[in-house]
Amino acid sequence: MKRIMTIALLGAVFLALATGAALAATFDGTAGGDLLRGTSKADVLKGLGGSDRLEGAGGDDRLLGGLGNDGLYGGPGDDTLRGGPGDDRAEERKVHGGSGDDTIYGEAGGDGLYGGPGNDTMHSAGDGEGDLVNCGGGTDTVVKGSDSERDSFVGCEKFVN
Repeated sequence: MKRIMTIALLGAVFLALATGAALAATFDGTAGGDLLRGTSKADVLKGLGGSDRLEGAGGDDRLLGGLGNDGLYGGPGDDTLRGGPGDDRAEERKVHGGSGDDTIYGEAGGDGLYGGPGNDTMHSAGDGEGDLVNCGGGTDTVVKGSDSERDSFVGCEKFVN
């Protein structure tokens, strides 16, 4: 029996995997706008180009938006989310950690970072754009970028330079 560990897609896609999947895997999107939904396992979802929506579902997921204006939603589990270059704060283009102790990175462009419940670590970017960092419930830590005076912080307990 062979196992598929990586799926690479060539056109703009909608990919939803059954939440009862036995194995976690890596899913690569396309240069277009993709909707990728993971499993209850620890998945890696890569949006690549285009304006993507990545939904981790359960498990300790890694969501990597790539180029474009992306929306990342970690869901339950201790997730790591990177929006990538682009404006990841526009309507429905946000980075949401969900429940769990998440690590969330703002990257190039104005980002909206939302931690949700759990003890999250939020990294604002030092890219000259203003990020909105909304820590949510739990005891959260913000690692401030070099231009943090342009950022807005809501509900954050600890700050590190």
